[in-house]
Amino acid sequence: MPILIVVQLWLSLGISFLTFIAGLQHMDNSLYEAAAVEGIKNRWQELWYITLPSMKPQLMFGAVMQITSSLSVSQLSIDLVGFPSPNYAGHTILTHLHDFGNVRYELGYACTIAVILFFIMLICNVLVQKLLRKLG
Repeated sequence: MPILIVVQLWLSLGISFLTFIAGLQHMDNSLYEAAAVEGIKNRWQELWYITLPSMKPQLMFGAVMQITSSLSVSQLSIDLVGFPSPNYAGHTILTHLHDFGNVRYELGYACTIAVILFFIMLICNVLVQKLLRKLG
């Protein structure tokens, strides 16, 4: 499982880095100059009060993409450790869904897993939106 986590993080870094670099390149330098006049003294305050609030759209995009991709890691798990994995070592929620929906044909249980997964993703995305609203 730790190898699955590391590989998934590695695969998801590309698009996140591109969006964050694009957001940082379009930062308005006059905000930092105005903040220096107003009394911001160090880089941590610049990061917290200027950079992060200015990058809300990029942070939101990165968070939603990461949550979605982290909950849909079944194909990576199947490719790395096989299906079913030895001692269910690489068993994720989507491989469980695949097992009950496509192998065992217990469609009611598989549908319940899918609905629960949908609500987990929805709750995570709403929490991220609320955290980002507090930021700025």
